[in-house]
Amino acid sequence: MLPIQSVYHTLVNELLHNERVVLQAPPGAGKSTWLPLQLIKDNHFKRIVMLEPRRLAARNIANFLAECLDEPLGQTIGLCIRGERFVSKQTRLEIVTEGMLTRMLQDDPELNNIDLVIFDEFHERSIQAETALALAFEAQMAYRDDLKLLVMSATLDGERLSTEFDAPLVHSEGRQFPISEVYTPLTNEADWLSHIAPLTLKAVAEQTGSALVFLPGVKEIKAVESALLDAKKAGVIGQNTAIYALFGKQDKSTQQAALKPCDDESRKIVLTTNVAETSLTIDGIRIVVDSGKEKITQYNVKNGISQLLTVNIAKSSAVQRAGRAGRIEAGVVYRLGSKELFERRASHSTPEILRSDISQLILECANWGTTIDDLVLLDKPSVKQIDAAHELLLMLEAITPDGKITALGKKMLSYGTELRFAHMLLKAEKLDTDYPGVYVLAAYLVALFTSQSNRSNDIAVGLSLQLSKPQPSFTKELKLWLKRLKLSAVKYLPLEYLSLVMALAFPDRIAQKRGNGLRLANGAGASLPPDFPIYDDVLCIGDMGGASGQHVFNACKCDLTLIESALPYLFSSKDIAQFDESTGRFIAETHDCLGKLVLSRKPSNNPLSADEKAAAWCKIIERKGWQLVNLDDDAEQYIIRISLAHQFFPNEFPAISKSLLLDNLVSWLSPYLREVNSLVALKKIVILPAIKNLLDWQQQSRLDELLPERLAVPTGSKLKIHYQVDGPAKLAVKMQEMYGVATTPALADGNLALAIELLSPAMRPLQITQDLAGFWSSSYREVQKEMKGRYPKHFWPDDPANAKSTNKVKSRM
Repeated sequence: MLPIQSVYHTLVNELLHNERVVLQAPPGAGKSTWLPLQLIKDNHFKRIVMLEPRRLAARNIANFLAECLDEPLGQTIGLCIRGERFVSKQTRLEIVTEGMLTRMLQDDPELNNIDLVIFDEFHERSIQAETALALAFEAQMAYRDDLKLLVMSATLDGERLSTEFDAPLVHSEGRQFPISEVYTPLTNEADWLSHIAPLTLKAVAEQTGSALVFLPGVKEIKAVESALLDAKKAGVIGQNTAIYALFGKQDKSTQQAALKPCDDESRKIVLTTNVAETSLTIDGIRIVVDSGKEKITQYNVKNGISQLLTVNIAKSSAVQRAGRAGRIEAGVVYRLGSKELFERRASHSTPEILRSDISQLILECANWGTTIDDLVLLDKPSVKQIDAAHELLLMLEAITPDGKITALGKKMLSYGTELRFAHMLLKAEKLDTDYPGVYVLAAYLVALFTSQSNRSNDIAVGLSLQLSKPQPSFTKELKLWLKRLKLSAVKYLPLEYLSLVMALAFPDRIAQKRGNGLRLANGAGASLPPDFPIYDDVLCIGDMGGASGQHVFNACKCDLTLIESALPYLFSSKDIAQFDESTGRFIAETHDCLGKLVLSRKPSNNPLSADEKAAAWCKIIERKGWQLVNLDDDAEQYIIRISLAHQFFPNEFPAISKSLLLDNLVSWLSPYLREVNSLVALKKIVILPAIKNLLDWQQQSRLDELLPERLAVPTGSKLKIHYQVDGPAKLAVKMQEMYGVATTPALADGNLALAIELLSPAMRPLQITQDLAGFWSSSYREVQKEMKGRYPKHFWPDDPANAKSTNKVKSRM
């Protein structure tokens, strides 16, 4: 009996009585296989769509369930992934991958004839899964209150999901045999890969059964595979042990060979990526060798580059991987690295939505007719991510300046590929009449990038090499694109149009020479290696990365005249006002620009407006920082008070900090800068009123009530409170003025502690306490004894908690 069966009736009851349900069930519980099949067998739902994050898992689950019913795929059980669709009128359970579900929702927001949508393995937190779930929420609220959503997770915090999604939580135990752990400390972390093959050989020698070896990517798999095959040739591994590679981009037959069970006399070693972490059972595995590494995409908002980085996995992923060893019997996991370092790892990985280019998500929102702020998301992307996405989508003509999707943007979404390449191909098709051959050139260029087969820094040379001696990966991708676009292979490419095609895909990466480096159209910097084959004044850059994210890997020469003729929308003329510190005056110029690149400049004939002056001041303050303005203590304290108020009462107060204010000067400070004509006058601007205007009158009053600027003590003195971002607020006050106060005042409805610094008559610190009652009854005696001798004219009562407060000497009381 599978563990999921014990909670099945509870789960069905919750689904029938709630719009959304969260199921937390570890690997092996049967949630991906037994559960959806049983739901249709019991006729609780007429048609179910189940989202699987990975194509390999989706294909295997669909085939397994179809076999359970003794039917071919496409009847009761359907499958819809990129390049494969097995669905019919008889289909009642359709397994889909992430992009497919989003397209289903965009094409049919009501999801007609679908009763239940299941989000499997939601703990992976892919941006596509979160997008699809957010749109499903919208569909549920706007069109289908009878649509049911089931979110299934193995390692995420089920309580948090339940709270965020306003859904009951059903918890199922997993079926897991005990797993022992073996740690292998490293002396040199950078040399981790060389230890994997020896560790695998050790594990196979010490244990019985087959082994699953987790590695971050295909390159690492190939390296370990080569070492293991050499060991097999040398007789270190028995001939009855087969070695397989398993990753996402393999053909189906190769993947199935790795998944196929061994006979009783054989063993196997499967080298895989995190594609095998969840929703995939490989028979016979009782050994896991975990490198502790994975490859993630990290987006750099400054230059718009997404880099593939190798990082340490989180503990939750390590638990998932280890769990593969305990599915059929007791197993063992060999972990590379010490237990101490393992314990220091993050509990969960950073969600993809917080570290990715969210252009696709923003465009999906625009197509849906909403904004990202309105979507139900576990984590919201940063303002910088949103702004970067808007800038790119504008350059790709996918949205209008006010964020509405364009007709071209709709076509790009339906193209089923990266937005940059969709824009390139769609535009190239239209431009082909004026620039013959540009469409097929675009197809070849997409194949070059998607196959990752470019062997040259010069993209033109890279394409020529693939024409004469194509690599298998390039040939495979090219065939797919030519077939889809209904184009034929060619022997000659019009490379004179290459920069035009590059500008269609990477308009933000057109770069201009600047000193020893380059400046991109999106404002970021870039650097070329000394031996780079081309170094013109302007380049079209393809791939970038490296440790700083600024290293140019490949590019081509840029024909700006050609690009401006074909793509005039990329170019603009702007009147610019700048304050020249050296001369102490404003300069007005007209700049001809491509994005943030200034291609030419000339003096402007238009007089400067007050708004232009204010904008110029904002730019120089952003660049130089707060040193140019008078951000006094009163203003800093007000900022901290609002920040604390947001921390304790997020629904009442906005998030404000010095860095946020500096990033958004135009929205709040520019009205105060319109008549400023010099740096001296700028320094005289009082900032506090501008900061206060960020709150309405009701919020200002509430702030003074919760976190007052001053605190009235029993003598009538109103003393200033010093707030800090971390830690308690502080109040410095003479000890005599606090007599009679038995309890320490609290701030922010008791959420913020107040540390009272009790001072001597000479204003020297005597004691800091957050517990006045405790101080009066204990440490005060020592202070009293010393102070009576030093300040005999002042009042030092024996019962300060009940004495009268004073700010006078005894003779005047």
